[in-house]
Amino acid sequence: MNIKSSIAIALASTVCFASGVLAATGPKTPQEFAAAYMKAVNEKDKAALDKLRYPLKGKSAMQEMMDAMSDADVTAGTKYTKFEILNVEPGMDKPVMGPDGLFYIPNLPVTNTLKLTSETENSKSSTSFPIGVKDGVYYQVAIEEAKGVSVPFQFGWQRFTPPTSKWSVMMPNEAEPGRAALEKQGGKPVAEDADAYGVVKNTASIKTTQHWFRCGEEGKRINDEANKETYRVACTTYEPETLKEWFSDPAKNLSEAVDSAVRRDDGKLIQQKDITLGNSPGKEFEIRQKDGTLCLGRVYWINDALFELTVESKKVQPDLDSANKFLSSLQLYL
Repeated sequence: MNIKSSIAIALASTVCFASGVLAATGPKTPQEFAAAYMKAVNEKDKAALDKLRYPLKGKSAMQEMMDAMSDADVTAGTKYTKFEILNVEPGMDKPVMGPDGLFYIPNLPVTNTLKLTSETENSKSSTSFPIGVKDGVYYQVAIEEAKGVSVPFQFGWQRFTPPTSKWSVMMPNEAEPGRAALEKQGGKPVAEDADAYGVVKNTASIKTTQHWFRCGEEGKRINDEANKETYRVACTTYEPETLKEWFSDPAKNLSEAVDSAVRRDDGKLIQQKDITLGNSPGKEFEIRQKDGTLCLGRVYWINDALFELTVESKKVQPDLDSANKFLSSLQLYL
Protein backbone atom coordinates (compact mmCIF):
# COMPACT_ATOMS: atom_id res chain seq x y z
CA MET A 1 0.00 0.00 0.00
CA ASN A 2 1.21 3.48 -0.83
CA ILE A 3 2.25 5.05 2.49
CA LYS A 4 1.09 8.56 1.63
CA SER A 5 -2.33 7.41 0.43
CA SER A 6 -2.80 5.27 3.57
CA ILE A 7 -2.03 8.26 5.80
CA ALA A 8 -4.33 10.49 3.78
CA ILE A 9 -7.22 8.01 4.02
CA ALA A 10 -6.65 7.48 7.73
CA LEU A 11 -6.50 11.21 8.43
CA ALA A 12 -9.54 11.94 6.29
CA SER A 13 -11.53 9.57 8.53
CA THR A 14 -10.71 11.43 11.73
CA VAL A 15 -13.79 13.46 12.61
CA CYS A 16 -15.78 14.72 15.58
CA PHE A 17 -18.60 12.63 17.01
CA ALA A 18 -21.56 13.56 19.17
CA SER A 19 -21.60 12.13 22.68
CA GLY A 20 -24.36 9.88 23.94
CA VAL A 21 -25.88 6.54 22.94
CA LEU A 22 -26.00 5.72 19.25
CA ALA A 23 -29.40 5.21 17.73
CA ALA A 24 -30.35 1.59 17.07
CA THR A 25 -31.39 2.46 13.53
CA GLY A 26 -29.22 3.66 10.70
CA PRO A 27 -27.88 2.71 7.26
CA LYS A 28 -27.93 -1.05 6.77
CA THR A 29 -25.78 -1.13 3.64
CA PRO A 30 -22.80 0.86 2.34
CA GLN A 31 -25.04 2.32 -0.36
CA GLU A 32 -27.58 3.54 2.22
CA PHE A 33 -24.75 5.07 4.23
CA ALA A 34 -23.33 6.86 1.17
CA ALA A 35 -26.71 8.31 0.24
CA ALA A 36 -27.34 9.48 3.82
CA TYR A 37 -23.87 11.03 4.11
CA MET A 38 -24.19 12.90 0.81
CA LYS A 39 -27.60 14.23 1.83
CA ALA A 40 -26.29 15.43 5.22
CA VAL A 41 -23.28 17.23 3.71
CA ASN A 42 -25.29 18.79 0.89
CA GLU A 43 -27.85 20.09 3.38
CA LYS A 44 -25.17 21.18 5.87
CA ASP A 45 -26.82 18.98 8.49
CA LYS A 46 -24.05 18.51 11.08
CA ALA A 47 -26.41 16.74 13.50
CA ALA A 48 -27.08 14.06 10.88
CA LEU A 49 -23.33 13.74 10.20
CA ASP A 50 -22.71 13.19 13.91
CA LYS A 51 -25.09 10.21 13.88
CA LEU A 52 -23.29 8.70 10.91
CA ARG A 53 -19.89 8.81 12.61
CA TYR A 54 -18.81 6.19 15.09
CA PRO A 55 -17.75 7.87 18.36
CA LEU A 56 -14.20 8.00 19.64
CA LYS A 57 -13.30 7.39 23.26
CA GLY A 58 -11.06 10.44 23.42
CA LYS A 59 -9.60 13.32 21.41
CA SER A 60 -6.14 14.40 20.36
CA ALA A 61 -4.50 17.39 18.74
CA MET A 62 -4.81 15.61 15.39
CA GLN A 63 -8.47 14.88 16.11
CA GLU A 64 -9.15 18.56 16.69
CA MET A 65 -7.34 19.46 13.48
CA MET A 66 -9.46 17.06 11.46
CA ASP A 67 -12.62 18.30 13.16
CA ALA A 68 -11.83 21.78 11.90
CA MET A 69 -11.21 20.48 8.37
CA SER A 70 -14.48 18.55 8.38
CA ASP A 71 -16.43 21.56 9.60
CA ALA A 72 -14.80 23.76 6.96
CA ASP A 73 -15.89 21.33 4.23
CA VAL A 74 -19.52 21.60 5.33
CA THR A 75 -19.39 25.34 5.92
CA ALA A 76 -17.93 25.88 2.45
CA GLY A 77 -21.09 24.41 0.94
CA THR A 78 -19.56 21.35 -0.73
CA LYS A 79 -22.13 19.52 -2.86
CA TYR A 80 -21.40 15.87 -3.58
CA THR A 81 -22.89 14.52 -6.79
CA LYS A 82 -21.98 10.82 -6.79
CA PHE A 83 -20.38 8.07 -4.73
CA GLU A 84 -18.42 4.86 -5.23
CA ILE A 85 -18.12 1.92 -2.84
CA LEU A 86 -14.55 0.63 -3.07
CA ASN A 87 -12.74 -2.38 -1.63
CA VAL A 88 -10.59 -1.99 1.45
CA GLU A 89 -6.93 -1.32 0.78
CA PRO A 90 -4.53 -3.86 2.33
CA GLY A 91 -3.19 -2.83 5.71
CA MET A 92 -6.11 -0.60 6.72
CA ASP A 93 -6.25 -2.39 10.08
CA LYS A 94 -2.57 -1.71 10.79
CA PRO A 95 -1.31 1.22 12.89
CA VAL A 96 -0.77 4.29 10.71
CA MET A 97 1.38 7.29 11.62
CA GLY A 98 -0.31 10.67 11.95
CA PRO A 99 1.42 14.01 11.36
CA ASP A 100 2.10 14.22 15.10
CA GLY A 101 4.33 11.14 14.97
CA LEU A 102 1.85 9.03 16.95
CA PHE A 103 0.24 5.89 15.54
CA TYR A 104 -3.48 5.35 15.04
CA ILE A 105 -5.84 2.48 14.20
CA PRO A 106 -9.48 2.36 13.02
CA ASN A 107 -12.02 2.36 15.85
CA LEU A 108 -14.17 -0.08 13.84
CA PRO A 109 -13.19 -2.91 11.51
CA VAL A 110 -13.15 -1.39 8.03
CA THR A 111 -15.47 -3.02 5.49
CA ASN A 112 -15.28 -0.59 2.56
CA THR A 113 -13.85 2.71 1.37
CA LEU A 114 -16.36 5.36 0.34
CA LYS A 115 -15.33 7.78 -2.41
CA LEU A 116 -17.44 10.92 -2.79
CA THR A 117 -17.16 13.22 -5.79
CA SER A 118 -18.16 16.86 -6.10
CA GLU A 119 -18.44 17.88 -9.74
CA THR A 120 -19.52 21.17 -11.25
CA GLU A 121 -19.20 22.68 -14.71
CA ASN A 122 -15.82 24.19 -13.84
CA SER A 123 -14.32 21.89 -11.23
CA LYS A 124 -14.12 18.35 -9.89
CA SER A 125 -12.91 17.12 -6.51
CA SER A 126 -13.23 14.00 -4.41
CA THR A 127 -12.62 12.65 -0.93
CA SER A 128 -12.36 9.10 0.40
CA PHE A 129 -12.70 7.58 3.86
CA PRO A 130 -13.29 4.14 5.40
CA ILE A 131 -16.64 2.89 6.64
CA GLY A 132 -17.48 -0.03 8.92
CA VAL A 133 -20.42 -1.86 10.45
CA LYS A 134 -21.45 -2.23 14.10
CA ASP A 135 -24.54 -4.17 15.16
CA GLY A 136 -25.80 -4.13 11.59
CA VAL A 137 -25.44 -0.35 11.15
CA TYR A 138 -22.83 1.33 8.92
CA TYR A 139 -20.78 4.26 10.21
CA GLN A 140 -17.92 6.47 9.11
CA VAL A 141 -14.82 4.98 10.72
CA ALA A 142 -12.61 7.19 12.86
CA ILE A 143 -9.12 6.44 14.07
CA GLU A 144 -7.94 6.29 17.65
CA GLU A 145 -4.50 6.15 19.18
CA ALA A 146 -2.92 2.72 18.90
CA LYS A 147 -2.13 1.79 22.48
CA GLY A 148 1.23 0.20 23.07
CA VAL A 149 2.67 1.48 19.79
CA SER A 150 5.40 4.00 20.47
CA VAL A 151 8.74 4.97 18.98
CA PRO A 152 11.67 6.96 20.38
CA PHE A 153 11.93 10.69 19.74
CA GLN A 154 15.11 12.71 20.19
CA PHE A 155 14.62 15.68 22.49
CA GLY A 156 17.23 18.38 23.01
CA TRP A 157 19.28 20.70 20.84
CA GLN A 158 20.80 19.04 17.78
CA ARG A 159 21.98 20.00 14.33
CA PHE A 160 19.49 18.82 11.74
CA THR A 161 20.38 18.21 8.11
CA PRO A 162 17.31 17.47 5.92
CA PRO A 163 17.56 14.34 3.79
CA THR A 164 19.38 14.85 0.46
CA SER A 165 20.06 18.50 1.37
CA LYS A 166 23.25 20.54 1.62
CA TRP A 167 22.24 22.74 4.54
CA SER A 168 21.48 22.40 8.24
CA VAL A 169 20.11 24.24 11.27
CA MET A 170 20.17 23.83 15.04
CA MET A 171 16.78 22.71 16.38
CA PRO A 172 15.61 22.30 20.01
CA ASN A 173 14.39 18.75 19.18
CA GLU A 174 14.52 16.57 16.11
CA ALA A 175 12.20 17.58 13.28
CA GLU A 176 8.66 16.22 13.60
CA PRO A 177 7.39 13.55 13.27
CA GLY A 178 10.83 12.07 13.97
CA ARG A 179 13.07 9.66 12.07
CA ALA A 180 12.11 6.60 14.13
CA ALA A 181 8.40 7.16 13.45
CA LEU A 182 9.04 7.56 9.72
CA GLU A 183 11.12 4.38 9.66
CA LYS A 184 8.45 2.43 11.51
CA GLN A 185 5.79 3.69 9.11
CA GLY A 186 7.58 3.02 5.84
CA GLY A 187 11.14 1.93 6.39
CA LYS A 188 14.43 3.74 5.83
CA PRO A 189 13.51 5.01 2.33
CA VAL A 190 10.72 7.11 3.85
CA ALA A 191 12.95 8.49 6.61
CA GLU A 192 15.46 9.50 3.93
CA ASP A 193 12.82 11.33 1.86
CA ALA A 194 12.58 15.06 2.59
CA ASP A 195 8.97 15.03 1.35
CA ALA A 196 7.97 12.90 4.34
CA TYR A 197 8.56 15.79 6.73
CA GLY A 198 6.59 18.43 4.85
CA VAL A 199 6.42 19.56 1.24
CA VAL A 200 4.32 21.89 -0.91
CA LYS A 201 4.71 21.71 -4.67
CA ASN A 202 3.21 24.33 -6.95
CA THR A 203 2.86 23.06 -10.51
CA ALA A 204 0.79 25.92 -11.91
CA SER A 205 2.33 28.80 -13.87
CA ILE A 206 4.64 29.53 -10.93
CA LYS A 207 6.49 26.26 -10.36
CA THR A 208 8.05 25.94 -6.92
CA THR A 209 8.90 23.30 -4.35
CA GLN A 210 8.98 24.12 -0.64
CA HIS A 211 10.30 21.68 1.94
CA TRP A 212 9.63 22.57 5.56
CA PHE A 213 10.62 21.14 8.92
CA ARG A 214 9.41 22.06 12.40
CA CYS A 215 9.46 21.13 16.07
CA GLY A 216 8.29 22.39 19.45
CA GLU A 217 10.28 24.07 22.19
CA GLU A 218 13.08 22.11 23.85
CA GLY A 219 11.81 18.94 25.51
CA LYS A 220 8.25 19.11 24.11
CA ARG A 221 6.47 17.62 21.11
CA ILE A 222 4.89 20.19 18.87
CA ASN A 223 1.32 19.09 19.70
CA ASP A 224 1.95 18.86 23.43
CA GLU A 225 -0.55 21.09 25.29
CA ALA A 226 2.37 22.48 27.29
CA ASN A 227 4.29 23.49 24.15
CA LYS A 228 4.16 27.25 23.57
CA GLU A 229 6.71 27.70 20.76
CA THR A 230 7.06 26.41 17.21
CA TYR A 231 10.38 26.38 15.36
CA ARG A 232 10.10 26.14 11.58
CA VAL A 233 12.59 26.23 8.72
CA ALA A 234 11.67 26.07 5.03
CA CYS A 235 13.58 26.03 1.77
CA THR A 236 11.82 27.01 -1.46
CA THR A 237 13.35 26.24 -4.85
CA TYR A 238 12.15 27.36 -8.27
CA GLU A 239 12.02 25.93 -11.76
CA PRO A 240 14.35 27.83 -14.16
CA GLU A 241 11.53 29.48 -16.13
CA THR A 242 9.76 30.50 -12.91
CA LEU A 243 12.97 31.89 -11.47
CA LYS A 244 13.68 33.91 -14.60
CA GLU A 245 10.17 35.32 -15.02
CA TRP A 246 9.06 35.91 -11.44
CA PHE A 247 11.99 35.75 -9.00
CA SER A 248 15.02 37.34 -10.63
CA ASP A 249 15.28 40.18 -8.04
CA PRO A 250 16.61 38.91 -4.65
CA ALA A 251 15.74 42.13 -2.78
CA LYS A 252 12.16 41.98 -4.04
CA ASN A 253 11.90 38.29 -3.21
CA LEU A 254 12.95 38.92 0.39
CA SER A 255 10.53 41.81 0.83
CA GLU A 256 7.68 39.72 -0.56
CA ALA A 257 8.59 36.84 1.77
CA VAL A 258 8.28 39.14 4.81
CA ASP A 259 5.02 40.61 3.49
CA SER A 260 3.64 37.10 3.00
CA ALA A 261 4.53 36.19 6.61
CA VAL A 262 2.66 39.27 7.82
CA ARG A 263 -0.45 38.54 5.75
CA ARG A 264 -0.51 34.83 6.51
CA ASP A 265 -1.72 35.33 10.09
CA ASP A 266 -3.25 38.78 9.68
CA GLY A 267 -0.32 40.16 11.65
CA LYS A 268 1.42 43.47 12.17
CA LEU A 269 5.05 44.05 11.21
CA ILE A 270 6.83 45.44 14.25
CA GLN A 271 10.28 45.80 12.75
CA GLN A 272 12.60 44.50 10.05
CA LYS A 273 16.18 45.08 8.96
CA ASP A 274 18.58 43.97 6.25
CA ILE A 275 21.08 41.25 7.17
CA THR A 276 23.49 38.95 5.34
CA LEU A 277 24.75 35.40 5.59
CA GLY A 278 28.16 35.37 4.00
CA ASN A 279 27.62 37.13 0.69
CA SER A 280 23.90 36.32 0.58
CA PRO A 281 21.25 38.96 1.37
CA GLY A 282 18.58 38.50 3.99
CA LYS A 283 16.07 40.18 6.27
CA GLU A 284 15.38 39.86 9.96
CA PHE A 285 11.85 40.64 11.13
CA GLU A 286 9.40 40.63 14.02
CA ILE A 287 5.64 40.17 13.61
CA ARG A 288 2.81 40.31 16.13
CA GLN A 289 0.08 38.01 14.89
CA LYS A 290 -3.62 38.71 15.32
CA ASP A 291 -3.95 36.26 18.23
CA GLY A 292 -0.99 37.83 20.06
CA THR A 293 1.60 35.26 19.02
CA LEU A 294 5.06 36.77 18.49
CA CYS A 295 6.83 35.65 15.33
CA LEU A 296 10.60 36.16 15.09
CA GLY A 297 12.14 35.34 11.75
CA ARG A 298 14.90 35.57 9.20
CA VAL A 299 14.80 35.04 5.43
CA TYR A 300 17.75 34.60 3.09
CA TRP A 301 18.16 34.40 -0.68
CA ILE A 302 20.97 31.92 -1.27
CA ASN A 303 21.91 30.38 -4.61
CA ASP A 304 18.49 31.14 -6.11
CA ALA A 305 16.64 29.54 -3.18
CA LEU A 306 14.61 31.15 -0.41
CA PHE A 307 15.38 30.06 3.16
CA GLU A 308 12.89 31.00 5.90
CA LEU A 309 13.44 30.48 9.63
CA THR A 310 10.73 31.44 12.13
CA VAL A 311 9.98 31.02 15.80
CA GLU A 312 6.36 31.53 16.86
CA SER A 313 5.96 32.04 20.61
CA LYS A 314 2.76 32.22 22.66
CA LYS A 315 4.74 32.87 25.85
CA VAL A 316 4.41 36.11 27.78
CA GLN A 317 8.21 36.22 27.77
CA PRO A 318 9.53 34.45 24.65
CA ASP A 319 12.74 32.45 24.98
CA LEU A 320 14.91 34.89 23.05
CA ASP A 321 18.15 32.97 23.67
CA SER A 322 16.71 29.80 22.14
CA ALA A 323 15.12 31.75 19.29
CA ASN A 324 18.42 33.39 18.41
CA LYS A 325 20.26 30.07 18.66
CA PHE A 326 17.94 28.67 16.01
CA LEU A 327 17.65 31.74 13.78
CA SER A 328 21.42 32.25 13.57
CA SER A 329 22.29 28.60 12.95
CA LEU A 330 21.76 28.15 9.19
CA GLN A 331 24.78 26.58 7.52
CA LEU A 332 25.27 25.56 3.89
CA TYR A 333 27.60 22.88 2.54
CA LEU A 334 28.41 23.78 -1.06
